[in-house]
Amino acid sequence: MLFKEIIGQEKIKERLLQTVMENRVSHAQLFFGGEGRGKLSIAIAYAQFINCRDQEKFIRKDSCGLCPSCIKYDKLIHPDLHFVFPVAANKEVKEKPLSQNFMAQWREMLIENHYFPSLNDWYDKIDIERKQAGINVHDSNQIIRTLSYTSYESEYKVMIIWMVEKLNYQAAPKLLKIIEEPPDKTLFLLITENPDNIIPTILSRTQLVKFPKIEDNVLIGACETQLEIGHNQAVEISRVANGNFKEAMRLAGQKDERNEVFEKFVGWMRMCYTLDVPKMTAFSETMGRESRESIKGFLLSGMEVLRNCLVLNYTSPELIKIRGSELDFMKKFSPFINGNNAEKFSEEFNQAIYHIGRNANTGLVLFDLSLTVAKLLKIKAPVSVK
Repeated sequence: MLFKEIIGQEKIKERLLQTVMENRVSHAQLFFGGEGRGKLSIAIAYAQFINCRDQEKFIRKDSCGLCPSCIKYDKLIHPDLHFVFPVAANKEVKEKPLSQNFMAQWREMLIENHYFPSLNDWYDKIDIERKQAGINVHDSNQIIRTLSYTSYESEYKVMIIWMVEKLNYQAAPKLLKIIEEPPDKTLFLLITENPDNIIPTILSRTQLVKFPKIEDNVLIGACETQLEIGHNQAVEISRVANGNFKEAMRLAGQKDERNEVFEKFVGWMRMCYTLDVPKMTAFSETMGRESRESIKGFLLSGMEVLRNCLVLNYTSPELIKIRGSELDFMKKFSPFINGNNAEKFSEEFNQAIYHIGRNANTGLVLFDLSLTVAKLLKIKAPVSVK
């Protein structure tokens, strides 16, 4: 992976390059920011640049892509490049799952998703059904063992921990010492979309690198060249994706799926408004059989719809990055989302997401949320809102 192959984030690329050229690479760095901003791809490109053997890399400010080290990095098979990510038992790995058990699927998944993976992509790839994945004690022990060996070929051993917020409380203490005082020439690159969920003792031991949204003009260009779509469609997708290339890929290739999620949410809101308990029960049971990450994604999408409805009460529709039937629904639904209930909607949805992530019964959580939504929709707007 070369820096020039990654869309956007030019300031971060330059900052990381400077750390190498000035010989001040921090041994533990946390790349954080929202989905689809290139954190993982830049982490791989950064590691590849550090270990590239071509000295002219400092002139071109990128890896050569041709030396033995770069070739192995490109295939994700370099012996000094290590990955750890959330895992769970499945039909092939029935107990004590380790990241190294899933490396073939990991490589395939990255290529399939242009190095912009999501947790849903990953969980679907390893087929863990409704199990809750995490970074466990076995992987923590494996990290310590792996990094205790000398490097095979390169100057640096690199450990990339993807979605480090999934590191469980039993596993985290084992890594504190090695992250704070790693073996010489060892680089930890931790990646997260939710830094607030990272254990503070891990967070405090890293140098933070914040990834902003990808700029609209860059996103439009990437849609045209990488996703091979026309300019007008690229502009529209960029407007909705809001700096998230992963979302742009979804919009470009999975429009039907996005519409399905939206229509499902609309149907759910109608059930709640009319207090149709039999339908609410059936919805909760059916939705509850999907994976936990899918349910959380559905609720997060719903929160975005509710946010847009609230904004429509106070500003022009032109500021909402939505068009067509979705905007039509939001205009009609916005009177029911107001200053008297919006905060409570956010609290209840976030609480449901929290409990689903903690292995609560998904069907019961959704049914309880449905009843709460039904009550909240009856709360009238403040008199001052027209």
